[in-house]
Amino acid sequence: MQPGEFTFGDSVVIELKTDDEEIKRAANFLKTFVEQTGSCKAQIGTGEEARNKIVFTVCDTIAHDEAYRLDVSPRTITIASKGGAGAFYAVQTLRQLLPAECEKKICDENVILQVLCMNIYDEPRFKHRGFMLDVARHYFPLDFIKKNIDIMTLYKLNVLHLHLTDDQGWRIEIKSHPRLTSVGAWRKQSIAGHKNDVPRKYDGKPHGGYYTQDELREIVEYARERFIEVIPEIEMPGHASAALAAYPWLGCAGEGYMVRTRWGVFPEVYCAGKDSTFEFMENVLAEVCELFPSEYIH
Repeated sequence: MQPGEFTFGDSVVIELKTDDEEIKRAANFLKTFVEQTGSCKAQIGTGEEARNKIVFTVCDTIAHDEAYRLDVSPRTITIASKGGAGAFYAVQTLRQLLPAECEKKICDENVILQVLCMNIYDEPRFKHRGFMLDVARHYFPLDFIKKNIDIMTLYKLNVLHLHLTDDQGWRIEIKSHPRLTSVGAWRKQSIAGHKNDVPRKYDGKPHGGYYTQDELREIVEYARERFIEVIPEIEMPGHASAALAAYPWLGCAGEGYMVRTRWGVFPEVYCAGKDSTFEFMENVLAEVCELFPSEYIH
């Protein structure tokens, strides 16, 4: 901690001392955030004449890709990093240092955008900081996923693990196999209470939904802009009831499958004794790989 505080006032200049496109992305994120408070205007430019300025710069002595220095003085906030990820996480720390009311779209008039003076050096302990969302057992709309990405952003999480397929639903559009969503994305009801209740209770309400490939590209891009990698999960060889209900020939019995309406582990699996099963999986994964540029697929 240092004495004094930095006050945003009616306006602030965001100055870029680099041409790095990812650092520019972090600066634009900060500009949008500041302006959404409704109490301060922000512009990206040179800060020589500015009373208050926030400076983004590259620091060659910072070795970690996600590390940053955040130095707050009464007139200037300096964000130094190796690249875009570190600059972006510095912006999230700056958000956390501002009054909580700033997270609203519009601040109350009496809220002062002010940060205490301090020097921070920060780097992550863990490379993979993940959040897993199970959309297979419960479908969540696109806006809900974006809201979760926004929350992940604030906490500097960098991996969104989307659990897209399971016994209770198939949530990813596969153009070569349309029944995966027309059939596999829908179950007739869901269990209510515990699966071991006697008699077992159900809600009697159909449940389902899926993400088109365009929607998934939108999720991937929305996450990428916030330095979050999306890892898709495509279950195999088990947890395959929804796929088997869509294409019964994928299973060894060849019939009698359904999208499961309760939780648990089920004996139905893809039949490993058929070449057609492997051809199906190769076709599915080819489309998944095209949608998700992540290093891994679960």
